[in-house]
Amino acid sequence: MARRRVDDPRSDNALIAVCNDGSAREAARAFDVLYRRHKDYVLRVALRFVPDTDTALDVLQETFLYLLRQFPPAGPGIELTARLTTLLYPVAKNTALTALRRGNRFPTADVEPDELAVATEPDATGDAAAVIAALPARQREVLLLRFVDGMSLAEISQVLDIPLGTVKSRLHIGIDRLKSSGAGDDLRD
Repeated sequence: MARRRVDDPRSDNALIAVCNDGSAREAARAFDVLYRRHKDYVLRVALRFVPDTDTALDVLQETFLYLLRQFPPAGPGIELTARLTTLLYPVAKNTALTALRRGNRFPTADVEPDELAVATEPDATGDAAAVIAALPARQREVLLLRFVDGMSLAEISQVLDIPLGTVKSRLHIGIDRLKSSGAGDDLRD
């Protein structure tokens, strides 16, 4: 499915250049386009880690506030070396995990992301969703990034800050578990 460009034909790189170097008015308009273009993605990522929509909306807001603070005059600016979603994913994930800790939904001791219950996509139904939810968090995260978010293996490696071989291993094991359950018959390696 082709991604809609939210009424502006410029690429994310071009919009970021305007946010970095344009006038205040141009930068505000470019940032608005980036927000509208990527808000659903950030909300979807947030819903993987937080249990309710209100918290996910807070994560959405905090994620884009973080991005806004990176642009001049508050920050040094952004230079994209990959897709913008590669930058947004870890920000949204970490913001969601922080929101969970702040909300005292878990013990006050440091909680590792792997120990957290992660929601599957809101519209996911059937056996595949149950099998995906039952996967260890690291395999589940790689599968969702690959098949739901459409990231390349290199992008997943960059987003999660893990070696490419680890991404491939987690993906392979996750797909094998899905296939062995019969829920992943439609997946291709």
